[in-house]
Amino acid sequence: MPVKNSPDSTYGSKLLDIFFQLYREGKKHFKQDLANDFGCRPSTIQRIADVIEQFAGPHFETGIENRRKYYRISTKPCRISYGLDIEQIRALTLCKQLASASLPPYLLESIDDTIKTISLQLCYQDFPDRSAGQHLPISFSPKGYIDYSNHQKIIDKLLKAAQEKWVCLVDYKKSRFADVQQYFYAPGRITSQSNALYAIGHETTTGKPEKGEPKNFAIHRIQELTLTDMVFDFEAADEGINYFGLKFHEPKTFRIHFSRTASDYVMERIWSSEQKLEEQEDGSVILELKTVSEPEFMAWVRSFGENARLMDDKEVKYAN
Repeated sequence: MPVKNSPDSTYGSKLLDIFFQLYREGKKHFKQDLANDFGCRPSTIQRIADVIEQFAGPHFETGIENRRKYYRISTKPCRISYGLDIEQIRALTLCKQLASASLPPYLLESIDDTIKTISLQLCYQDFPDRSAGQHLPISFSPKGYIDYSNHQKIIDKLLKAAQEKWVCLVDYKKSRFADVQQYFYAPGRITSQSNALYAIGHETTTGKPEKGEPKNFAIHRIQELTLTDMVFDFEAADEGINYFGLKFHEPKTFRIHFSRTASDYVMERIWSSEQKLEEQEDGSVILELKTVSEPEFMAWVRSFGENARLMDDKEVKYAN
C-alpha cells in the first residue's frame, strides 16, 4: 500500500499521483482505498477520476466489484520500445535479486526504478497488472556476504579502466595484518565468487603498460585506486574464466573421487567448462576438472572431509 499523502497536498498533486499510480501498476484501485491513501473524500477521488478519463479515453476503465467502485488504466498492445517482453522483465528482476548481496542499496533502488520504467513501456492489454513482473516471490539468503556500499567508487573506476584499457595504480592490503602495497594494474573484468567481488587482470611493469603476471584483487581490500594516463593494448582477462577458481597459473587437471553421500551435490553443479563425471556402481562419482588456482581447489576438496579424495596417477589409469 502506498504511503498516505498529506491531506494538505494540492488537488493537482493528488491528480498526478493517482494518475501515475493507475498507469504504473495497471491494476484495479478502489475509490474508498484511494480516498484513504490520499487523505481526501471519495467525491474528490471521483472528480479526479473524471479528469483522468478525459485524457486516458478508452484506456480508462471503471466498474463495480463486490459493491465497491474501482478504476484502472489498461492499454492496447503497441510496439515494445525496449525490445523486451514480460518474461525478460522477470528474468532481469531475478538477476537483480540474486545479485542483491553484492550491490549497495542505492544501486538496487536505481535498478528497481529502471525495471519499472521499462515495464511501463510494455503496455500489454493482456497483462494489466504490470507490477507482477517487477516483484517475484524469490529471495537470496547469502551467508557471510560483504557490504560494498563504501566501495562503489572503486568498482566504477575498475569498470571504466577495464572498458577503456587504462592502467591503474592500486593500493592493496591483502589482510588486516599486512602493510599496504602498491601495484600498477591492468584490469580485465570483475567477477563474483563466494559472495565476494574480485578484479581480474594483470600486473604491469612499473611505469609501462606491459603485460605482467596474472593478478587478482579482492575489491573490498583495495584501499585506493587511481587511474593513470597509461593505456594498455592487451587482453587483461583472456583466460581462466571457464576453469575452477581465480587464475593464478596455467590450467591443471585433477580427478577427485566423491562418496555417494556427496555425489548428488557434485553432479548437480558445473565446476569447470571441460569437466567429466563418471558414476560408479556404488553410487559414488569421479569428477575430472581443470583449475587455475590449485590452493583454492585443494581447500575446496578438503572441505568435503572424508567424502572426497584426490586420485593418484595409478588410480586414474585404472579408472580409465
